Amino acid sequence: MSKDLIIIFGPTASGKSKKAIDIALNHKSSIINLDSIQVYKDLKILTDRPTDKDLSQCNHRLYGYLYGNEPSTAASWLNDAVNEIKECFNNKTLPILVGGTGMYLNALKFGLADIPDIDDATKNETQDLFDSHGLRFLFDEIKKSYPSTKIQENDRQRIFRSYSLLKQTGKVLEQWQLNTSPAIDDIDYQILITTTDRHKLYHKAELRVDRMFEDNVVDEVSDLLSKGYVDNNSIMKAIGVREIRSFLNKEIDLEECKNIIKKNTRNYIKRQLTWIKGNNITQNIDKKKYM
Repeated sequence: MSKDLIIIFGPTASGKSKKAIDIALNHKSSIINLDSIQVYKDLKILTDRPTDKDLSQCNHRLYGYLYGNEPSTAASWLNDAVNEIKECFNNKTLPILVGGTGMYLNALKFGLADIPDIDDATKNETQDLFDSHGLRFLFDEIKKSYPSTKIQENDRQRIFRSYSLLKQTGKVLEQWQLNTSPAIDDIDYQILITTTDRHKLYHKAELRVDRMFEDNVVDEVSDLLSKGYVDNNSIMKAIGVREIRSFLNKEIDLEECKNIIKKNTRNYIKRQLTWIKGNNITQNIDKKKYM
């Protein structure tokens, strides 16, 4: 018999955490993080992790549990999330996964393929082709090899990875992903999508950025930078880290720093909405049962 698992998925600033708490308060449940940056201890304000009040209201798992020099990969998250989900089922507790990291969602639903690492020479070749011919060229090469690709033509990250795999292995990303299986069997995914008008999301995200600065996010990032993490650590790629570092280094002023973070956040929201549409993520939650 299949077991229910709730997934509350959507872009930044779409109200995912509030929806999760609303559902959790009416059920014996645990809220499990589905966000690749909220896993880190060092960034609570910048990543808008659940507040102390949120944590006191209901059980939260996989938030702020990694140090900044630990990798946050789809594989490592999947292993941890599966353990939490199984514990929920063993305790007859409803698991509620909350976040907006599409790679993690697909890893849970479909499993992970054993995809080889891309060597530096291939990465450099892909970057050179992008610089000289543009993203459309890489996308067209993928389509020539795999006409049924579902990658969106403006999804730079997946196009880079897929093209690099094609050059290195002769197979695009989606061909590598064909032979996978779900991480957990017999799951009935109850999906709630928290999308709304893009411009409303942009406005909410900009207000959130202003609130972060009121909450001393500059001090938080300063503390992070003092720990000496290298730039290729996942935590250092969080929106706001590089921008605030530029402000601390007096390369930009405070207002410019805020504006750049807002712009980069808007761009991220746009990519998230594109991913949701491109991957045909649809809502099917039983509202009478859970809302």
